[in-house]
Amino acid sequence: MKKLLLATATILAGFTIAGCSDSTVASSTAGKITEEEFYAEMKDTVGSSMLQQLIIEDVLTDLYGDKVTDKVVDKQYTTEETSMGGAEAFEYLMLQQGYTPEKYKDTIRLNLLIEAAVKDKTKFTKEEIQTAYDAYVPSVKAAHILVEDEAKAKDLIAQLNDGADFAKLAKENSADTATAANGGEVTFSSGEMVPEFEEAAYALKEGEMTTEPVATEYGFHIIKMIDKPEKGTLKEETDTIKDQLLQTKLADSAYIQKVMSGIMKDANIIIEDKDLSNAMDAYLGTEKDSSAKDSATEESAVKESTTEKPAATDSATEESAATDSSAE
Repeated sequence: MKKLLLATATILAGFTIAGCSDSTVASSTAGKITEEEFYAEMKDTVGSSMLQQLIIEDVLTDLYGDKVTDKVVDKQYTTEETSMGGAEAFEYLMLQQGYTPEKYKDTIRLNLLIEAAVKDKTKFTKEEIQTAYDAYVPSVKAAHILVEDEAKAKDLIAQLNDGADFAKLAKENSADTATAANGGEVTFSSGEMVPEFEEAAYALKEGEMTTEPVATEYGFHIIKMIDKPEKGTLKEETDTIKDQLLQTKLADSAYIQKVMSGIMKDANIIIEDKDLSNAMDAYLGTEKDSSAKDSATEESAVKESTTEKPAATDSATEESAATDSSAE
């Protein structure tokens, strides 16, 4: 139910092929396909985008690899795995969408490197922070049970009124598989949930539960408010405000493009292969050139490397693939 922030990816598989080799890649009754032939075809079809992605990975790893370690990547992977119902369910969903665990970790790594770059290059003014603070509503923790029909929801409400355990009923009945295993718990802030759910949840006090089913596009919800903190002072909320502002920047592909262009221009990139010499034009061209290449920019490696995490089709809760962070 949370809004997705990152674009769907087309992840390109890496390859290493010797330049002038006649080693056989495949053969049939029709003949052989050599490494040289295979390389030439791959170069023509995906060479520029592949080279672009590899250069970006190298540059960002050189700058931010000390922050995006294997441990950090594994932690993010585990978080997403848990949110999707465990290892078996997560691997099945990845398989359906063309990922292997290692390939998905590569995608997580590049996403985190891009996030580290944007965070490093983004500074917020006092005015921006104050404006965001004025509109800020603290995150709350609630629990919900999602079912397909209203009659079932009313029956569950009756059971809860008679003393049934909310978490137990959520695990047994909720169609939101991303939260059911955790007793239906979900943490969110203003604007992250569908309006009907959010309005009903914020109307509750801590410990209260909706007395009637809440209808959304996903079905019928029973919502219980668990934790509803008061808004802190500006000083107390500054880190959270910066994090929210950063997430907004990370959802803006044009802003990411601007940041990445600045980094790439400082990286002294030289492409020796004349056939691939234009691979980084979206980042290294003049402002005039860049504005004339908007359509090419949309196909850039940054967009190709950011991804939705595999999502269960019956889940009412959709999480962002971006990790929690705050701007300096």
